[in-house]
Amino acid sequence: METDYLVVGAGASGLAFADALIAGADVEVTLVDRRPAVGGHWRDAYPFVRLHTPSAYYGVDSIPLGEDRLDVEGFYERASGPELHRYFDAVAAQLDASGRVRLLTGHDHLGVEAGVHLVRDRRTGIDQRIAVRRKVVDARYLEASVPATHSPTFDVAPGAPLIGIHKLPDVVRPGAVYSVIGAGKTAVDACTWLLGHDVAPDHIRWIRPRDAWFHDRREFQPLDQVGATMAGIALDAEAAAQAGDLDDLLGRLEDGGRLLRIDPSAPASMYRAAMLSGAELEALREIDHVVRLGRVRRIEADRVLLERGQVAAGTSVIHVDCTARGLNDAPAQPIFQPCRVVLQQVRHNSPTFNAALIGHLEARGGTDADNNRLCPPNPYPRSILDWPRMCATTWRAERGWAADRELSAWVAGTRLNLLAAVRDRAAGPPVREAVARFVAHVGAAVEHLDRMQPPPSEGGDR
Repeated sequence: METDYLVVGAGASGLAFADALIAGADVEVTLVDRRPAVGGHWRDAYPFVRLHTPSAYYGVDSIPLGEDRLDVEGFYERASGPELHRYFDAVAAQLDASGRVRLLTGHDHLGVEAGVHLVRDRRTGIDQRIAVRRKVVDARYLEASVPATHSPTFDVAPGAPLIGIHKLPDVVRPGAVYSVIGAGKTAVDACTWLLGHDVAPDHIRWIRPRDAWFHDRREFQPLDQVGATMAGIALDAEAAAQAGDLDDLLGRLEDGGRLLRIDPSAPASMYRAAMLSGAELEALREIDHVVRLGRVRRIEADRVLLERGQVAAGTSVIHVDCTARGLNDAPAQPIFQPCRVVLQQVRHNSPTFNAALIGHLEARGGTDADNNRLCPPNPYPRSILDWPRMCATTWRAERGWAADRELSAWVAGTRLNLLAAVRDRAAGPPVREAVARFVAHVGAAVEHLDRMQPPPSEGGDR
């Protein structure tokens, strides 16, 4: 078999890249994925998961996701797991119907031998050789670690009642006490699901090795609510331009509501760009039993051993493991390389936008050096120490896009751009004023953020 591009990984990013690539170039693309259907980690997600961001700017550029409905809190809808499965099935059907995309699901990519790539059908065991005429695209470099395929990093004694979050709906019973282990979005989802299914807050114990910073969901909304989103970004730039150091910056962002802590009295170091709504934040603050004794080392039938102590666990306690890594904070490497593309984050918190952007640039042509200047890799954050680097990288990249007329038009027009609605609503006072504030401060903000970045040995609480 021969192909122009071999995309290894048919998750959301691999699909968004392929969709943008064939929209701009007459090429043949082959996608390989070990799962039996496209969609990546969404095929393994827990049953009550929802998209973290609004559906309006997620997926592939050519097919809208959802109907831009508002939820009960007044925010744009976020697709459920089953909705995402149906969406990715539709994406696969459209790519297949193009006649230029071949989907090899249920296949392992075994590597390259004498310049030819080898894949194996997981059902039949038959190997197939693929010659790549142009480039191999690594869409697995930032592959997420999800609860269903995650193994705990701590010891579990035989008989200790530990489950993954995906099993939670199967074990809810009257009188049980739930010990939620983890500090990030998955733990938040577990706690909010329990609270929403009539589990009293005093029946939830939350083992949080670190406290985390969160964003307010209302400031990451598209379309008619893009004014609030632009105002939040303007606040980021203004705070960064005026802050004397990182502590001052965080204080300004928290005072402005841009960053949130579940417990404002507890120091927070973890930052994974997760979002909470006001209602979610209020509900989570009802959980008083929070254990801050470091990471779990071992779970036994009657106790939990942690780095700095232990807590008792009776027979009614069900431990819920929410410690899967989630976002992969792999080190940055050039995105465009000779005969290779490595999909990574460029604009923060925009995974499918980034993949489509990279696909568009690959289709447009140009040198790897020029494309890398437009797409500097921007690793996912792990700690709040990563916030300055993350935002500075995004704002530098956006400045380069604005200077490229063709690319600027593509960015403004793609539905995957969170800020796509800014252009159509620029005349309205909220958007106009927010854009003016951002433009006035972003230059100084980038300079200040460069000075706030810690040395490489200290970057991120890992």
